[in-house]
Amino acid sequence: MNCALCGMDREPRVKLLGLSICGLCMREISSIPVAAREYDHYKDIVRIALQKYIHERVEINPVK
Repeated sequence: MNCALCGMDREPRVKLLGLSICGLCMREISSIPVAAREYDHYKDIVRIALQKYIHERVEINPVK
């Protein structure tokens, strides 16, 4: 399975909110400074992944 961020088939993989992410991208996400140009890009990817992750859980086990 390819990395959800870069599309490459690299090892080792990390599961983040249901996304398979290669080690290189995970290091980039975890160490990127807030002032970096790519910060908003990664922030949006994590935000969308979190929304999808929560939505899937609500559909599986809705609270009444």
